[in-house]
Amino acid sequence: MTNYPWYSEVRDDSLEQGDLFELCPVFIPTLEADEGGVADFDLTHRDVVVMSQSCDLVKGREKVMEVLLCAVWNRSELSPDHVSTPKGMDDARKGNLPGFHLLAPCELAGLDHDVRIVDFRCVHSLPIQLLRKLAANDHRRIRLLPPYREHLSQAFARFFMRVGLPVDIPPFKQS
Repeated sequence: MTNYPWYSEVRDDSLEQGDLFELCPVFIPTLEADEGGVADFDLTHRDVVVMSQSCDLVKGREKVMEVLLCAVWNRSELSPDHVSTPKGMDDARKGNLPGFHLLAPCELAGLDHDVRIVDFRCVHSLPIQLLRKLAANDHRRIRLLPPYREHLSQAFARFFMRVGLPVDIPPFKQS
């Protein structure tokens, strides 16, 4: 069987879909705006993965002003619910939990981590120039490689393209 590595190490300011940023600053809006419509934002730091298409992020030929990011959690960071259980992790691995996608452990020296979970329900965006500056200052980071990057992208698309039917076909009875 051919060995397909999941990750490579990045040491420059290039940006591609599947780039992981650890402790990336993200902004969470408060729920209430004042009378003038001005809202506050809380700054927090999260591990995130770039979801914008690589072709839109090429330096000097950017086609987006903001980069789409999804939160990435360690299993220990998940609140105790189905996805944090062995069965839930296996359901996510099989693609049966559309809001989640598993990333394999990384074994790159100094960048190693256990299995991680991408949370498609937790989406952020940052200006591309800010993310490029963070990339330049981050001397070593992880990039998800093909075909795993495309697998992540496809899972993200499946999550957003779901259609809820007003009336579904009733379940078939087991005899």
